[in-house]
Amino acid sequence: MPESSSTREPWQPLRWPGSAPAAEVLRQWLADPEQPLYALDLDLRGADLSGGSFVEGWFTGSNLADTVLRGAEFWAAHCAETRFIRANLVDSDFVKANLRDASFVRARLVGANLTKAQATGARFTEADLSRATLTDATFLRADFTRADLSGSAVATTSFRDAVLIDTTVTGMTGTILGPVEVVPGLKLDGVELEQWFGARGAAVSVLRTQSV
Repeated sequence: MPESSSTREPWQPLRWPGSAPAAEVLRQWLADPEQPLYALDLDLRGADLSGGSFVEGWFTGSNLADTVLRGAEFWAAHCAETRFIRANLVDSDFVKANLRDASFVRARLVGANLTKAQATGARFTEADLSRATLTDATFLRADFTRADLSGSAVATTSFRDAVLIDTTVTGMTGTILGPVEVVPGLKLDGVELEQWFGARGAAVSVLRTQSV
């Protein structure tokens, strides 16, 4: 009789965080992983948590700078004000995550899935979001200065009052909501914003919001 998938080896960090309190919180959670991980205000730096499933976990205010999180699952996770600075988040899953005021400065989000993520005020300065899925996400007032959005997919994605100064958008496709700041002090919307995208190799349509 084939072995049940439920008997496979449980997930473990490839490298534990340097902080003893953070490592202890992880160990306690691994003893009962059916419950969400409560990792609020923790220092998780130095960890390799690749492949971890942190569904509906709480990382509010935590520091994950320089951590490795390849393929990690943050579905509906609470990551408000979380620091993912320079983190390796390649192929990670942030579907429906709360990323309000989170910092992804210089993070690697290649192929990441941010569908329906709420990222109001988040910072993606110099982050690599190439080939990322940004469908139905909200990036209200988010900062993408010098970020790489090449090959990313959008659909009814809100970039309202977001900053896309010196942002790479080649191959970006889909539909967004503006306006967007494209140079300091200048916001574009509608046809003008579509033309701005088109001139930079993107095929992005700008949805017209109905007046109330």
